[in-house]
Amino acid sequence: MQDFSYFCTMAGIYVHIPFCNSKCAYCGFYSVPSLKQKERFLEALKAEIVGREEYLSAGDCGASPAMRPALKGNPLTPNIHTIYFGGGTPSLLSVNEIGDILHLINTHYPVADNAEITLEANPDTLSPEYLIGLRQLGINRLSIGIQSFFDNDLKYLSRKHDSNHARQCIAWAKQASFSNISIDLIYGLPSSNAEQWNRNLDLFFEMGLPHLSAYALTLEPNAILTKQIEQGKALPVNDEDALRDYDILCHRAKENGFLHYEISNFCKMGMHSKHNASYWFGTPYAGFGPSAHSFDGRSRQWNVANIEQYCNALRHCEERSNPDNTLQEKEQLSPEQHYNEYVMLRLRTHWGIDLKWLKREMGERFSTYCEQHAQPLIAQGRLSQTREFLYLNDQQMLFADGVAEELFWE
Repeated sequence: MQDFSYFCTMAGIYVHIPFCNSKCAYCGFYSVPSLKQKERFLEALKAEIVGREEYLSAGDCGASPAMRPALKGNPLTPNIHTIYFGGGTPSLLSVNEIGDILHLINTHYPVADNAEITLEANPDTLSPEYLIGLRQLGINRLSIGIQSFFDNDLKYLSRKHDSNHARQCIAWAKQASFSNISIDLIYGLPSSNAEQWNRNLDLFFEMGLPHLSAYALTLEPNAILTKQIEQGKALPVNDEDALRDYDILCHRAKENGFLHYEISNFCKMGMHSKHNASYWFGTPYAGFGPSAHSFDGRSRQWNVANIEQYCNALRHCEERSNPDNTLQEKEQLSPEQHYNEYVMLRLRTHWGIDLKWLKREMGERFSTYCEQHAQPLIAQGRLSQTREFLYLNDQQMLFADGVAEELFWE
């Protein structure tokens, strides 16, 4: 186990681009299958980026007591070490449009020279020229939504690309000098089987990519696929298939030298997603765009998940009319909520719960409570402990939410 408390001296920026060519059947994220409001959205997004530049400039930025000395005397935001374009499909924006957003962020925020800048992309939106343009902008990490290298899976998921294009766009990304490439794969698909899932993993490892995000197919309440299954128009999901594929995934990842550093994420050593890891370590970040979340170390806030309301709210703010309360909701975290979030997020990771950190930063009552409630779970084989760390091994990790609930402060 390692001490990653240095994350607390950093900060991140998340930019939500809500547009998609079409809505994937399984997707539960906020997105709109149209580019009609793109220009209006970009104006609102830029207004939000400029208007909230003080959000992370609160002196200690909510950092823990141990980290505050590193920030004292610096009136600015802690350096922005990660920028993440998520969605939706950020790669539907042109190179110039992404460049304008990056320029604005660099103008109004102290972005570190070696910042990790990630862009999510769908294969059907990628071309050699586009990828070269992104690399020239300074995008240095790609997260490509492959989902499967097999056409029958892609049809089941209602994806727009085919397996040939999935492989081709990875080759194009390498030719454009991207070395930090992650792909998404989905397992537990009714359209697949163990042999096909193994072949998906074969193709990934053969490509020599440093990062894999692999997710079990889950049925979101508002997703098209959920309704299709309920109506008998699509094959149902089988939990046993997902468990089988997960075991295969963990075994193959370890066999190929990949670290299982979070429930759904695997990487070559040192190639973890710095942006996503910052969420799990409680690093402050600002989120821009409809449905985007922000965290300043003490409170969370989230933007309305509606592009019309989002654009209207930013226009009202820009016109300096009535103070707008339709853009965001906010929650101030109590010490108990902060503890529960720490437990929930850290149990998702390879690093686990650091009991010494918990005692030092949150107080003895929380560390004692956590350790006492952990003992029955350890005895049941549902939780593991190494010195001062509580963590979940591969087999236990799928049940992280249930274990976390038993450690929560009630």
